[in-house]
Amino acid sequence: MPKPERWCKKFKDKRDWVEYNSKLVKRGEWFFDFSFLEGIPRELNEMNKNKVGKPYHYTNSFIEFESKLQPYFDYRSIQGICESLSEKVNGFPVNHYSNICRRVNDLELNLPDIDFDKPIFVGNDGSGIKVSNRGEWMRQKWQVRRGWIKAVITVDVKKKKILDIEVFEKGDSEPDIFERHIGGLVKQGVQIRKACADGAHDKRKLFNALEKHKIEQAIKPRSNASTKARGSTSRAREVRKFKELGYEDWAKEKEYGMRWATEGKFSCVKRKFGEYVRSAKKVNMIEEARRKFVLYERMMAYVEA
Repeated sequence: MPKPERWCKKFKDKRDWVEYNSKLVKRGEWFFDFSFLEGIPRELNEMNKNKVGKPYHYTNSFIEFESKLQPYFDYRSIQGICESLSEKVNGFPVNHYSNICRRVNDLELNLPDIDFDKPIFVGNDGSGIKVSNRGEWMRQKWQVRRGWIKAVITVDVKKKKILDIEVFEKGDSEPDIFERHIGGLVKQGVQIRKACADGAHDKRKLFNALEKHKIEQAIKPRSNASTKARGSTSRAREVRKFKELGYEDWAKEKEYGMRWATEGKFSCVKRKFGEYVRSAKKVNMIEEARRKFVLYERMMAYVEA
């Protein structure tokens, strides 16, 4: 079978490998960053201020440290790691594995703050997260299917940073979530110049929302898309342009190829923290999957600091 002809520019690797390798080394430092130890007394005082009931004994920063290990180790092993560290690091706290499980799943982690100094170009996509590490053979042989949970992210495709994320078992469609994310960003005062997404987002409601906010569309129409308005003149206009230019010229004009940044983000998170979750409860599965994306962004912010 002949190799398909490449119509886009050939990729040229222009990375500074010395700088790139140093950033990879710094990622490893992030996993065992013990700077939280210095602030334990102050943080505990803040957490227990005006608290009713039993006081906290372990800070949120310490629980965040343990949450970094959770994708790789079970909670009992994390307790063992902390016990080993406590023998070598003065003041290193140790909590029971049941406490680790409860606190990690209750931990509220937010995406790092981003400075929006100019209008941004956003992309949206979704991907499934396995709820078990069972192999394909198990599914085919014994018809055991434990299902998936889904993550939908909106990304600044230029800076390659996640702006918003939703994880669920059953929920709204990707276009509805993208519309909601854009609405939230606009309310925060973020200026969006363009929004890109694949053909699954070819919905009139989303096109109308983008036109309302004066955001340029770079959403690939379906192959059988109608040129009639039927409730969305902006979508009909984009469909006509797509059919006039053809996919390749349309993609170049719209910078549709930048959508790879959203797919690349899924690849990065899954390669770093795994493509399945360890938790058994559905609510913990969803929280664990979301935590993977937030931790990845926090790791990258640490590397770039």
